[in-house]
Amino acid sequence: MRCLFFLLASTLAVAFSFGIPADVAVASLGAPSVDVVNTDCPVSAMPVKAGMEVETKGGNIGVCCAKCQTAVAGWSDDKKAEYVASFSQKAEEKKPEAKEAPAWDGEPYLLTTCAASGRPIEVKGTPTTKVVDGRELKFCCGGCADVVAKDPAKWLEKVDAAQVAAQAKIYPTETCCVSGEPLMEKAEDGTMKFIGENVIVKNRLFRVCCKMCAKAVTKEPAKYATKLNEEVMKTQGDGYAIGQCVVNAAGKVDTEKAKSFIIGGRLIKTCCGSCEKAVRKEPAKYTAMVDAAIEAKRAKFRGEAAK
Repeated sequence: MRCLFFLLASTLAVAFSFGIPADVAVASLGAPSVDVVNTDCPVSAMPVKAGMEVETKGGNIGVCCAKCQTAVAGWSDDKKAEYVASFSQKAEEKKPEAKEAPAWDGEPYLLTTCAASGRPIEVKGTPTTKVVDGRELKFCCGGCADVVAKDPAKWLEKVDAAQVAAQAKIYPTETCCVSGEPLMEKAEDGTMKFIGENVIVKNRLFRVCCKMCAKAVTKEPAKYATKLNEEVMKTQGDGYAIGQCVVNAAGKVDTEKAKSFIIGGRLIKTCCGSCEKAVRKEPAKYTAMVDAAIEAKRAKFRGEAAK
């Protein structure tokens, strides 16, 4: 009760000094919120009162009484605008900085054969990894890496063909990733035939309907990789091919610690962040496991459909 008395007394004292009627000052203690930029009157520093405001183009300025309303209404337009803008600036300063998702910057080399010789990468021991024309490639030895670096166009055509063959099997959509036009049509024998163009950018397959769309992908690959990844999440996420973590067979992939990410057009699920790191360290090993699981699931479906 004593606290309430002192609060009421101090409110009346401030109100008296500004010439504010006592009943207005007391009412302001319980004033409901109004659609204004401020909570305290810019004249008296008292809480604003519902229905007491001055309209401006940028927002309404709340006041506590008719006298203060008249005072604020007499401000110049510039002063009103500056006052309203000060609150917008404060609101912006309080907003946490938005964290942008890391931009797509290509895929790892997922083929198990040397980009030059075609032999298994592990045939001579530790493989050599080099970035050639902005994309990661793996070789069975340093000699092969040097050969490709001298004439990359000659060898990348061969690598592209192998990557198209591998990724086309798990490609998430039958429409152009740029225009949305169909990429498949029915052939005379009743089978579906691919009628588009294949483009490999930084080890990722993009299927488009024409050369113009191919140029669009080459110009903004991150944009279309993000779009394709959304499709991968849909197509491979429903009925995920592997029921457990690809690293830890006993790990569950449906808990809070579980991770879902995409590598080379494959949805990978792990039971935790540590297993995700293991996948990213040896991506070819684990994407091969996912590919095998997807193919086994499709083979089973084909078998059941035949029956």
